[in-house]
Amino acid sequence: MKSIFLCMAALLLALCITPQARSAANPDHIDPCALIGKEKVMAAFPAVKAMEKQTIGPNTTCNYLNDKGFAALIVSAGRADHRDALSALAGMGGGYSYQPVSSLGNSAAIAITKPAPKLGVEGGSVAELHVITKRSFVNLAPVRLNVQADGPAFTTLKKLVAEMATKLP
Repeated sequence: MKSIFLCMAALLLALCITPQARSAANPDHIDPCALIGKEKVMAAFPAVKAMEKQTIGPNTTCNYLNDKGFAALIVSAGRADHRDALSALAGMGGGYSYQPVSSLGNSAAIAITKPAPKLGVEGGSVAELHVITKRSFVNLAPVRLNVQADGPAFTTLKKLVAEMATKLP
Protein backbone atom coordinates (compact mmCIF):
# COMPACT_ATOMS: atom_id res chain seq x y z
CA MET A 1 0.00 0.00 0.00
CA LYS A 2 2.83 2.36 0.87
CA SER A 3 4.55 1.71 -2.49
CA ILE A 4 1.29 2.40 -4.38
CA PHE A 5 0.93 5.70 -2.53
CA LEU A 6 4.52 6.69 -3.36
CA CYS A 7 4.02 5.83 -7.06
CA MET A 8 0.79 7.83 -7.20
CA ALA A 9 2.43 10.80 -5.45
CA ALA A 10 5.38 10.72 -7.88
CA LEU A 11 3.03 10.52 -10.88
CA LEU A 12 0.91 13.40 -9.60
CA LEU A 13 4.00 15.51 -8.97
CA ALA A 14 5.33 14.79 -12.48
CA LEU A 15 2.00 15.76 -14.04
CA CYS A 16 1.91 19.00 -12.07
CA ILE A 17 5.49 20.03 -12.88
CA THR A 18 5.61 19.12 -16.60
CA PRO A 19 3.36 21.96 -17.88
CA GLN A 20 5.39 24.56 -15.98
CA ALA A 21 8.67 23.17 -17.32
CA ARG A 22 7.33 23.29 -20.87
CA SER A 23 6.00 26.79 -20.33
CA ALA A 24 9.32 28.03 -18.99
CA ALA A 25 11.22 26.74 -22.02
CA ASN A 26 8.85 28.14 -24.65
CA PRO A 27 6.20 30.15 -22.78
CA ASP A 28 4.60 31.47 -25.96
CA HIS A 29 4.51 27.99 -27.53
CA ILE A 30 5.91 29.33 -30.79
CA ASP A 31 5.61 26.79 -33.60
CA PRO A 32 8.55 27.40 -35.97
CA CYS A 33 6.74 25.52 -38.75
CA ALA A 34 3.86 28.03 -38.62
CA LEU A 35 6.09 31.06 -39.23
CA ILE A 36 6.15 30.62 -43.03
CA GLY A 37 4.54 28.37 -45.60
CA LYS A 38 6.69 25.41 -46.58
CA GLU A 39 6.00 26.21 -50.25
CA LYS A 40 7.88 29.51 -49.86
CA VAL A 41 10.90 27.75 -48.40
CA MET A 42 10.81 25.11 -51.15
CA ALA A 43 10.56 27.80 -53.85
CA ALA A 44 13.45 29.76 -52.31
CA PHE A 45 15.67 26.70 -51.93
CA PRO A 46 14.88 23.98 -54.52
CA ALA A 47 17.04 21.47 -52.61
CA VAL A 48 14.30 21.43 -49.94
CA LYS A 49 11.78 18.69 -50.70
CA ALA A 50 9.78 18.22 -47.49
CA MET A 51 9.16 19.62 -44.02
CA GLU A 52 9.09 17.82 -40.69
CA LYS A 53 8.33 19.12 -37.21
CA GLN A 54 10.44 17.59 -34.45
CA THR A 55 9.77 18.01 -30.75
CA ILE A 56 12.21 16.84 -28.11
CA GLY A 57 11.11 17.80 -24.62
CA PRO A 58 10.07 21.45 -24.65
CA ASN A 59 11.99 22.26 -27.85
CA THR A 60 10.41 22.18 -31.29
CA THR A 61 12.30 22.62 -34.53
CA CYS A 62 11.07 22.80 -38.09
CA ASN A 63 13.31 20.70 -40.31
CA TYR A 64 13.22 21.33 -44.04
CA LEU A 65 14.53 18.14 -45.62
CA ASN A 66 16.54 17.45 -48.77
CA ASP A 67 15.83 14.67 -51.27
CA LYS A 68 17.59 12.12 -49.04
CA GLY A 69 15.45 13.02 -46.01
CA PHE A 70 18.23 14.88 -44.18
CA ALA A 71 17.71 18.31 -42.67
CA ALA A 72 18.82 20.99 -45.13
CA LEU A 73 17.49 23.95 -43.12
CA ILE A 74 16.64 23.90 -39.41
CA VAL A 75 14.39 26.58 -37.96
CA SER A 76 13.90 27.12 -34.24
CA ALA A 77 12.04 29.86 -32.38
CA GLY A 78 11.23 30.81 -28.82
CA ARG A 79 11.29 33.53 -26.24
CA ALA A 80 14.54 35.49 -26.29
CA ASP A 81 16.27 35.59 -22.93
CA HIS A 82 18.86 37.83 -24.54
CA ARG A 83 18.73 41.15 -26.42
CA ASP A 84 21.83 40.90 -28.58
CA ALA A 85 21.92 38.33 -31.40
CA LEU A 86 25.68 38.67 -31.80
CA SER A 87 26.38 37.64 -28.22
CA ALA A 88 23.82 34.83 -28.48
CA LEU A 89 25.77 33.26 -31.37
CA ALA A 90 29.22 33.87 -29.89
CA GLY A 91 28.90 30.75 -27.76
CA MET A 92 29.20 28.56 -30.86
CA GLY A 93 32.97 28.52 -30.57
CA GLY A 94 36.12 29.40 -32.44
CA GLY A 95 35.27 27.71 -35.74
CA TYR A 96 33.09 30.65 -36.70
CA SER A 97 33.31 34.37 -37.16
CA TYR A 98 30.35 36.51 -36.16
CA GLN A 99 28.85 39.54 -37.84
CA PRO A 100 25.85 41.72 -37.09
CA VAL A 101 23.14 41.89 -39.77
CA SER A 102 21.32 45.18 -40.24
CA SER A 103 17.63 45.79 -40.91
CA LEU A 104 16.34 42.51 -39.45
CA GLY A 105 14.32 42.66 -36.24
CA ASN A 106 15.66 44.42 -33.15
CA SER A 107 18.96 42.56 -33.40
CA ALA A 108 20.34 40.07 -35.92
CA ALA A 109 23.64 38.31 -36.52
CA ILE A 110 25.21 35.47 -38.48
CA ALA A 111 27.79 32.86 -37.64
CA ILE A 112 30.08 32.21 -40.62
CA THR A 113 32.32 29.16 -40.95
CA LYS A 114 36.05 29.82 -40.82
CA PRO A 115 38.29 28.02 -43.32
CA ALA A 116 39.70 24.72 -42.06
CA PRO A 117 41.56 23.13 -45.00
CA LYS A 118 42.60 20.05 -42.99
CA LEU A 119 38.92 19.30 -42.43
CA GLY A 120 37.85 20.20 -45.96
CA VAL A 121 35.97 23.32 -44.83
CA GLU A 122 36.34 26.22 -47.28
CA GLY A 123 34.76 28.76 -44.98
CA GLY A 124 32.42 31.63 -45.74
CA SER A 125 29.21 29.62 -45.31
CA VAL A 126 26.40 30.81 -43.06
CA ALA A 127 26.10 28.39 -40.16
CA GLU A 128 23.30 30.27 -38.37
CA LEU A 129 21.22 33.40 -38.78
CA HIS A 130 19.77 34.58 -35.46
CA VAL A 131 17.09 37.31 -35.34
CA ILE A 132 15.52 38.83 -32.23
CA THR A 133 12.22 40.67 -32.61
CA LYS A 134 10.23 42.06 -29.69
CA ARG A 135 10.72 39.41 -27.01
CA SER A 136 11.22 36.37 -29.29
CA PHE A 137 13.86 34.91 -31.58
CA VAL A 138 13.98 32.87 -34.75
CA ASN A 139 17.13 30.98 -35.73
CA LEU A 140 17.85 29.52 -39.17
CA ALA A 141 20.64 27.00 -39.68
CA PRO A 142 21.23 26.12 -43.36
CA VAL A 143 23.09 22.88 -42.63
CA ARG A 144 22.93 21.28 -46.10
CA LEU A 145 22.34 24.34 -48.24
CA ASN A 146 25.10 26.34 -49.88
CA VAL A 147 24.51 29.76 -48.31
CA GLN A 148 27.60 31.93 -48.64
CA ALA A 149 27.64 35.04 -46.45
CA ASP A 150 28.28 37.24 -49.47
CA GLY A 151 26.04 35.48 -51.98
CA PRO A 152 22.49 35.63 -53.35
CA ALA A 153 21.35 32.65 -51.24
CA PHE A 154 22.02 34.73 -48.12
CA THR A 155 19.77 37.48 -49.49
CA THR A 156 17.07 34.83 -49.98
CA LEU A 157 17.59 33.54 -46.43
CA LYS A 158 17.23 37.08 -45.06
CA LYS A 159 13.93 37.54 -46.95
CA LEU A 160 12.56 34.31 -45.45
CA VAL A 161 13.61 35.19 -41.90
CA ALA A 162 12.21 38.73 -42.25
CA GLU A 163 8.78 37.25 -43.03
CA MET A 164 9.10 34.74 -40.18
CA ALA A 165 10.04 37.47 -37.71
CA THR A 166 6.80 39.36 -38.41
CA LYS A 167 4.87 36.41 -36.97
CA LEU A 168 6.75 36.29 -33.67
CA PRO A 169 4.93 37.39 -30.50
